[in-house]
Amino acid sequence: MNSYHPRPKRQPLWTALKLLLGLALVALVVRGIRWEGLRESWQAIWWLPWGLIIGLRFVVIATRAWRWQVLLRHTPSCPTVGQLTRVLIKAELFNTIMPSTAGGDIYRVVATRSACGTPSATAAVLADRAVGMIVLVLATLAAAFSSPWVRQSRLGQIVIAVAVMVILAVGLLWVGRRHAGNWLKNRAQGEEDSDHKPIIAHILDYARALAGYARRPRQLILALVLSVLPVAAVVVIMYLLCLSVGVMPGAGDLITVALTTTVIAMLPVFVGGLGGWEAAAIFMFQQVGVSSSAAVLIAVLGRAAGVVVALLAGLLYLYDSARSTGEARGE
Repeated sequence: MNSYHPRPKRQPLWTALKLLLGLALVALVVRGIRWEGLRESWQAIWWLPWGLIIGLRFVVIATRAWRWQVLLRHTPSCPTVGQLTRVLIKAELFNTIMPSTAGGDIYRVVATRSACGTPSATAAVLADRAVGMIVLVLATLAAAFSSPWVRQSRLGQIVIAVAVMVILAVGLLWVGRRHAGNWLKNRAQGEEDSDHKPIIAHILDYARALAGYARRPRQLILALVLSVLPVAAVVVIMYLLCLSVGVMPGAGDLITVALTTTVIAMLPVFVGGLGGWEAAAIFMFQQVGVSSSAAVLIAVLGRAAGVVVALLAGLLYLYDSARSTGEARGE
């Protein structure tokens, strides 16, 4: 007997609301902009630094692949850094079209589960995401607390609150990992005849794989060290964007804006950070004395660089898909 599974109707609506939220924020911060000044600033763009951003984005992807490979080294068939770099490039496509970076993470698990096993692949992606977020959040907090105008602004207070909540959540998970593991074990043993037993058993496998990193501190330490490079690249990319437009705020302000906007873009209330990153960048640059037209151009060029990387990732995804299909037919 065929069973009918209705498609959820709330997901497209929720995604549309996230897009509207991002666009509304952009419209809010660009109101009153002088379009004549924007046109003049556009004509004065220096495109060489913007082109360097595209190359730097791929260097960052390779660095993240190295960190990811470190977290997978304990698996029997660990992929190479080159293989993981290829996966991460294609994951950029899914990061762009799905809320936060969930799409890319799901693709990463799917691409590596056959070689590493689903629990290990899932645990490595979660650990990779957590390590990167911890370093980024700590750096953002340090920059925010060192900038009085950030502490006094509503946006800065929101970012600081989000960063503190992330750190507290990670701390609570770490403290309660044993209690959660014991609860899962008891639940799995107590429901041997239950239909929920397989689900609990799978969750327990994932929890064991993730908790295994506590017995491999060298992997975590090396992953933390490698996480510094992508965070530094965020600042360099923002510097190149400012250089393209011909404005240059102070070093402290540049670091604060770069890190804060990155944290905001990762919030799950935006689709691929669309609208959230742009609105935060425009608003914060205006606070440090950058003209509204230059701030808008920085946001536009930053988003354009992300779109170019996503398009290249899409081409690589189509090429690999076509090659896999051709090899399957040849067999």
